[in-house]
Amino acid sequence: MRGFILGVIFTIVVGLGCVYLFLYMGKLPMGADNPPGNIEKSMANMAVDSHVEHNADKQENPTQINSANLIEGAHEYEDHCAFCHGGAQALVSPMSSKFNPPVPQIINRPPHDPDANLFWITKHGIRLTGMPSWSGILTDDEIWKIVAFVKRSKSLPPDVDAAWHKAAAESHQPGENEQGEHERHMHPPR
Repeated sequence: MRGFILGVIFTIVVGLGCVYLFLYMGKLPMGADNPPGNIEKSMANMAVDSHVEHNADKQENPTQINSANLIEGAHEYEDHCAFCHGGAQALVSPMSSKFNPPVPQIINRPPHDPDANLFWITKHGIRLTGMPSWSGILTDDEIWKIVAFVKRSKSLPPDVDAAWHKAAAESHQPGENEQGEHERHMHPPR
């Protein structure tokens, strides 16, 4: 019996050593233009989903659903999120396939996650995906309004839809240099 247990321990140590050596030798493709394998994808998705589910507060979105709040959420979304996640100008962002894993196109396919989970992801970000933490840049109230807007983006009232498209057109004026474009998305004027 002792030999069996030592054999199991030895097999585990050798297996972990091989994984370490594989990673240490740079054999795992890390470029964003290399799609992750199925095991990597499923483990990463499981880890993110489990972490968010266990750490997001279980609360309803405190935003009152009215045109003013949805319009504010649309403006904040266009200023901070549309470049990567798609917006009024392009439902699918040209950046969608430039990240690995690909950026969720949440206007084209609104998420079914609970509002509290989307709030947590927006506030805290997701490590190693390019999704930043917006804590300290956006207030909790602004994040909740963005979540309310996103969840209703496929069925907006006409006044909200018009204001959203107007905001998108204004924030994408031609003639800005690339640095100006980046600065506006990261630090819009208040």
